Amino acid sequence: MTDAQTAQNIATTYDPTEIEKKWYKTWEEQGYFKPSGHGESFCIMIPPPNVTGSLHMGHGFNNAIMDALTRYNRMMGKNTLWQPGTDHAGIATQMVVERQLGLQGITRHDLGREKFIEKVWEWKEQSGGTITKQIRRLGSSVDWSRERFTMDEGLSNAVKEVFVRLHEDGLIYRGKRLVNWDPKLQTALSDLEVESKEEKGSLWHFKYFFEDKSVKTQDGKDYLVVATTRPETLLGDTAVAVHPEDERYAHLVGKNIVLPITGRLIPIVADDYVEKDFGTGCVKITPAHDFNDYELGKRNSLPIINIFNKNAEVLGEFEYIAKAGEQISKTITAPADYAGLERFEARKKLVAQAEAE
Repeated sequence: MTDAQTAQNIATTYDPTEIEKKWYKTWEEQGYFKPSGHGESFCIMIPPPNVTGSLHMGHGFNNAIMDALTRYNRMMGKNTLWQPGTDHAGIATQMVVERQLGLQGITRHDLGREKFIEKVWEWKEQSGGTITKQIRRLGSSVDWSRERFTMDEGLSNAVKEVFVRLHEDGLIYRGKRLVNWDPKLQTALSDLEVESKEEKGSLWHFKYFFEDKSVKTQDGKDYLVVATTRPETLLGDTAVAVHPEDERYAHLVGKNIVLPITGRLIPIVADDYVEKDFGTGCVKITPAHDFNDYELGKRNSLPIINIFNKNAEVLGEFEYIAKAGEQISKTITAPADYAGLERFEARKKLVAQAEAE
């Protein structure tokens, strides 16, 4: 071949897209990323990215490190495997699929569990290729012949088996705990999936009268004024808290007060969580429906009273839990006018009733 012919066959500029695509395809087709079956074993499990998502810089950084380690050990003659896979991204995928069903005027409840899962699989097949294509474009030397998905039957069964064994061995247990419950999705959300926003709201004030009519505040009142932004949860209050160094209320700690609407007796407790200068310095405590209240309740051995069902509607029978982590020990009949009300409807009714009284 002459120098002139060679010059004609060589591109004047380097095209990484075409060159990398060509050689990656060759490497994959030739099975260069598969374990050799010989020598000391070396394996890395790829942290599975969400199947419906796309790679970000964090993925790129981690994959570069894992790829370097994998290639190095492969070159050292080890039986090397970089195991690829994708995660089903439960909440994100469910929201997308439910949105699609909504356009057809149906819900996942109309379909049932099995049919809905089929729709999830259909969505995975339609949109799941983006992230694996991106992993290939990074040049990651994973063994694609072993690609797995977290909803694969074998993996799902393995997860169930592990949880059953751990439960049988007493290493995990089921107990009542607070979660971020989504009444629309009908599932619990992790803290990472919850987006907190500041909103302009209202602060409602309620009178909680003392059980003992002879008990008075420093200014001679027979009640405490309690401020709250969530009056609908009042039905599940199990205490009113004050700051232990707040001289206005020090003599009231340990006394009982009457919970409005329900007539149930609850104690006055002292806890550092309370801000003396916020509102009236008296805070209603609802351990079943507020994470801070839950922790305060544990510190003060308060019971937990759940007043809502999974649809965020007021229960007809409140669930009483004597201690955090325990199961329901009894039920308390809800005020008849509130049973079945959606939480914001219950708020309106409760505020109106309190104002009328």
